[in-house]
Formats: sequence, C-alpha cells, structure tokens
Amino acid sequence: MTAANSWICLILLWIAADTNGKTPDVHLTCTFSEDCVLPCVFEAVGDEMIYWFRQNVPIQSYIQGSGRLDQADQQYNSRTSLFTEMIPSGNASLHIQKCGPQDRGKYKCLVTSSRETMEHFIIVKVEAPIQSVSLETTRLCGFEEVICSSRDVYPAPRVNLFTEPASLPDSLQLFTRKTADKQGLYSVESKRKKLKDLTYICLVQSFYRSQTWRASLQEKEIFGVEGQDIVIPCVAPWKLQNFTLTWSFTKEHKFSTIYTYDSLTQRSSNVWKEWVRLVSPRGRGGDGSLQLHKPLSLEHTGTYTCILSAHQTKHEVHTRVNITQTEHEVHTRVSITEVKHKDNARVNITLKPEKQQSESSPQWWIPAAVITGFAVTAVAAIIGIIKCKAGCTKSSKNHAEATEMQPIRVTAANSRAASEDTCLTEEIANRPT
Repeated sequence: MTAANSWICLILLWIAADTNGKTPDVHLTCTFSEDCVLPCVFEAVGDEMIYWFRQNVPIQSYIQGSGRLDQADQQYNSRTSLFTEMIPSGNASLHIQKCGPQDRGKYKCLVTSSRETMEHFIIVKVEAPIQSVSLETTRLCGFEEVICSSRDVYPAPRVNLFTEPASLPDSLQLFTRKTADKQGLYSVESKRKKLKDLTYICLVQSFYRSQTWRASLQEKEIFGVEGQDIVIPCVAPWKLQNFTLTWSFTKEHKFSTIYTYDSLTQRSSNVWKEWVRLVSPRGRGGDGSLQLHKPLSLEHTGTYTCILSAHQTKHEVHTRVNITQTEHEVHTRVSITEVKHKDNARVNITLKPEKQQSESSPQWWIPAAVITGFAVTAVAAIIGIIKCKAGCTKSSKNHAEATEMQPIRVTAANSRAASEDTCLTEEIANRPT
C-alpha cells in the first residue's frame, strides 16, 4: 500500500507541475452574426496585465491601472472588447461582436501579475444553425424530381436523401450541390428522380453534428365509394412527441384547413365535425390518419394534405382521394310516386327504376318488324299470283273434260282448289312476323 500511495502522489505532482498556471481547454460554439463572449476568469491582485491571442496573434491587451485598452489586430475592426469595469473583480472575458467564419480558431487569454501567470485556452467554433428543411416535388425536363434543400447554413451541412422502401441507385439519379454566398453561408440541395409509391426521406445534419433535421414526403392516390367510410393514412416514419397535426383539403384550387391537433396541449379543431375523425386516439406514436365518414362524391373528392410537425421533424402526405358512386347509383334513377289516401293520413311511395336510355327511347325493333311484315306480305302476294295463274291454266285445260265428267271433276277441282287455298293460308299464317 505504501508503494502504491507513493506512485499516486508522484502522478498528482506531475499533473500539477504540467498544468501549473493553465486551465483545461474550453470548447465554445458561437452563432453566426451574433455576439459571443469568450470566458476568462482569474484571481485579481490589482496589477494584472491581460493579453488575448488568436492563433498566437495578439488581438487585445489591457494593463490594469492604466485604463488603456489596445487592439492589436485591425481585422477585427473594433469588434472585440473587454469588460473593463469587471476586470478588478477577476473577469477578463473577451466580447466579439457579430461573429463570422473568420472568428473560428484557438484563443488564449494570458493574465500576468506579481503573484502568478495564468493561461486560458478557448476553442471557438462558429455555426449558422439549420433553420428549416424543405422537401418538395418539382417538374423539370419532362419528369418530376424530389428536392431536399436548406439555406443559410454554416459550415456546409451533410445531406442524405433516400427512399422507403429502398430503390435502385441508378433509378434515382442522386444529385447534390452546395454553394456559398458572400457572407460564407451555404445553401445545399439534393434531388432525385421521382418514382411512384415511395416515401422520400431527407436527413440534414449540421457539420458539428449538433443538429439533425428530418423531413419525409409521400404522394399517393386512393379510391372510395360514396356513402362508405374511408381512411386516409398519415403515419410518420418516426415516433413523434409533442407534435402538431394539420389536415387541409384542396379542390379546384380552393384550400381550406379541416382539422388541427396539438399533442402537447391536446387541443383540437375540427371544421368537418360530421365528416372526419382521427383513427388513432390523440395521434399516438405519430399516427395522424383520418377517417372520412360516409363521404359524398362531389363534396369530398379532392386532395388531402397531412402535416405532422415536431422538433426538427416534419412528415407530409399528399393524398388524392376519388369518391365514386356505386354502379346502381350511376346507371339508375329512382322516381317517387306519391299516392294519397282519402284520409290523407298515409302516403304510398313506390320506387320504380327508370329504364335504360335504350329502352325509354323509340325501340329499334319496331321499324324492323314493320319492314319485315311488308316483306312477308309482298312474298305472299307474289306466291298467290303464281298460284292463281297456275290454277287458271289448269281450269281452261280441263274445261272440255269437265263437260263429259262434270259431276266428278268439278268436285275434285273444287276440293283441290280448296286444299291449295287452305295450305297457302296456313303457310302465310305460320310465317314469323
């Protein structure tokens, strides 16, 4: 135990000797175009001399008691200063106005006095945080693209645009571009070719990984039948907490908000009270699906947009809903006939399906039947004429025989003529009309 304690004491002495007059490095992130304070605290004696360096280049100095504050580096253009009234109490922090990319680096605060010399090191990062992420579709060169973009960010963020389910890389043709303006702020844009039935997800992460923004987009089309409930899905790819939900309806370029919900306050606003309700109570787990109750084809056919928003997260769904009538409703109309009884106490309502247009209009078979009848009559007349001529010829030929055998032939001729007339009459009668 004695040897172990000795080693521990030696290590502590070595650390104390190595860090004598020094403090651990401080990592500080300053916001772009905003003021930033670099801390430097010491034990005041009264005769301190304070020096500030950036990358070993002097930028500010102050000798306590003289009241003189010097700025050595002109590139700061009077943007740096010390809180001189707080130096006697041991505060030598450096104030930088409107930080920019040029202010990044390693700073050193050196404080010397009759008692000791101290050094403070501050690692400064400058960041313009991500304010928003846009994920939308656009049509260029004859096809649609999905574009994820963010603007006025520093340093340039990382962008990842992908789909669920995953698709072949060649089919999406990913293209990413980053550009900087005169202030050094970056605009990033990543785009892919749009394909059907995919969920597009964009992740934008800051350079220092202090922020990660998520955005997702879906576009779909569903069909429903008039009078039958239908569910319009809207489920975020991630579980959400403290989110807001907004449903809107667009028809013929007319936009209206129909439902809103705040999971934090649990307050909701339902404009279409008799038509819509949430499928999942309180949008649990980021499920904002909406049920449309007994929709009508004319009133409820249109585009429904769902937006789920949470901290640095947004999920958006555009759904084209087509409400169609049933086949019976499309092709059948119902006529109502009211029959009042003598006491006027009851009304007898009879529902009669209206006949198809082909039945209600003049029927095509009527003129066809008339033409067919004329044709049959004409044929019968021709046959009758032929029969008549044949009968007349036979009558003249047998006139001489009729003189000698008048009783028998006359009877036979009369019988035959009657038979032929009977057959012809039956043939004509039996022809289809």
